[in-house]
Amino acid sequence: MCRTDSEAPKHRGISYILVDMETPGITVRPLVQMTGAKGFNEVFFDDVKVPRKNLVGEKNQGWQVAITTLMYERNIGGGGSPLLSVIDELARLARQLKRNGKTAWDDSEVRQKIAEFKCEGEALRYTNLRQLTRRLKGLAPGPEGSIMKLCASELNLRIQLFAMELLGPYSQLEYGSAIAPDEGRWSFRMLGARAGTIAAGSNQIQHNIIGERVLGLPKG
Repeated sequence: MCRTDSEAPKHRGISYILVDMETPGITVRPLVQMTGAKGFNEVFFDDVKVPRKNLVGEKNQGWQVAITTLMYERNIGGGGSPLLSVIDELARLARQLKRNGKTAWDDSEVRQKIAEFKCEGEALRYTNLRQLTRRLKGLAPGPEGSIMKLCASELNLRIQLFAMELLGPYSQLEYGSAIAPDEGRWSFRMLGARAGTIAAGSNQIQHNIIGERVLGLPKG
């Protein structure tokens, strides 16, 4: 996005433009995350020229295009189905890890916790199916995407933190370690789970959207 009307206030006067990353003048510097992955970059534009045909939507209406993009992203990224497979993996892990001659799964509190995760994951899956039904009817995604994003990201974080408790000292081993359960995948996921509460609009922003657009609360 770029400002195309310096006189317009706040979110107005911004346009949404597609840029070919091979365009001369663009410099990309990868950012190494604490997981070791490089999923984000610093991008510098030095006298970059972009043709007008790359404009998405109307001039000075880029903020609305960006908001619409985020709404679709939250609807796609907030589904509960991927979490269900993670919960199944967590149950398998609990059956493998042993404490004092017994598996973690033998502990009723562990089973209860995983059952709670499963129930939440199923609730998210059905909510996601309702969203999909809206899309099949040709309706635009609404604020329910914020509910999905908020609940899914926080559930995933709780799942990963619980996995750290089950792993105990093994949770300190790096991803790829030969002696770590599941080769340290749980530690890697836990480090990335916190980012999920920030991506596509932080969960604090989602709380505001839900409060204003779903519950009808006044703006703070």
